[in-house]
Amino acid sequence: MLKIFSFLTALVIFSTSTFAQETLDPKQLLEKMVSAQNTLNYEISFVKTTPTNMESLRYRHINQEGKNYSQLITLDGVQQEIVQRENLVSYFQPNAQAFSLKSGHIVDNLPTLMWTNVEQLSANYDIVPFGRNRVADRIVQTLRILPKDDFRYQYLIFIDEQNHLLLRSDMLDREGNLLDQFRVVNLYIGDELSRLSNYINSLVLPPLLTEPENQQKQNWKPDWLPQGFKLISQSSEQDDNNHIESQFYSDGLFSFTVYVSNSIIADEGENSWKQGATTFYSETRGDKELTFIGQLPIFSAKRIIQDIQIK
Repeated sequence: MLKIFSFLTALVIFSTSTFAQETLDPKQLLEKMVSAQNTLNYEISFVKTTPTNMESLRYRHINQEGKNYSQLITLDGVQQEIVQRENLVSYFQPNAQAFSLKSGHIVDNLPTLMWTNVEQLSANYDIVPFGRNRVADRIVQTLRILPKDDFRYQYLIFIDEQNHLLLRSDMLDREGNLLDQFRVVNLYIGDELSRLSNYINSLVLPPLLTEPENQQKQNWKPDWLPQGFKLISQSSEQDDNNHIESQFYSDGLFSFTVYVSNSIIADEGENSWKQGATTFYSETRGDKELTFIGQLPIFSAKRIIQDIQIK
C-alpha cells in the first residue's frame, strides 16, 4: 500500500509541475539552458565521472552589469583553481606556472553543451524529448542529443524545469555505454554571489599565453571530416629536434586535435587506445607520425588520419 501511495504522490507532483511550466520544444529548451548558464548568478557542486575516475568540483558564475565572472575549484586532493574575468581565463595550481588564455568561459571539466550554438548543433544532431526526471532534488526535463550519422557519440541531458540550468549530462557511445558524466549534487541561485566579482577583480592575473607570430603555413589537412566539424585553431612548435604541427577541430559539441610530427621509428604501423570519451590513434607514414586525440570513436579517428594528405 505504501508503495502505491508513493507512486501516486510522485505522479501528482510530476503532473502538477507540468501544468506550471511553459511548454517548450526541445530546441527552445536547449536555447533556454545556454542562456541560463550565461545570465544567472549561481553556484553548483558537481561530480565528474568517467569509467576510470571521479572528481568533485565547485563552479560559481555571476553576470554583473553584462560582464561574466566564474570560478572552478577542485574539492578533493590538492586545490586547483580556474577563474574567468570576462574574456580571460586564468589557471592556478601548486607547483606549476600560472597562466591565462583568451576564452569566453571555463571549459575544463564542464560540458561543452553549456555554451553550445544551438542552431549549429541542430544541423548535425536530432534533439529528442525523453520525459521528466529528478536530479539534485529538482524536477528536470530530459533530452537526447543524437548524431545524424554514425561517426560520433550521443548525449542524454537533464535540464532544470524552473531555472533551465544543466543539472546532468551523460555522454554515451553508440551502444549506450557511459563515457563521461557531469552531475550536479547541490545548487544555489542568488545575488549573494556578487562578492565573487570583487574577489576575481582583486586578483593579479598571470601572463597571457599567445601563439608565436608568423606561423609557418602547414602543408597538410584531413580530406575527410564528419559533417559539421570545422578548423578552430592550428599551431606549430619546436621540441628539441622535432617539429610538431597541430590542428584543433570542433562541431560545437565534440572536439579533437590532429598532430603531425617527425617519426622516431619509420613505418612503425598504427597504435590506438581509448579511455572514457578520449580516443588516441596514431600511425606512421614514412618519416612522419600522424596522431589523433579527441572525442570520437576509434573508427572515425582512423578514417580522419588515413585521409590526411601531406603535400
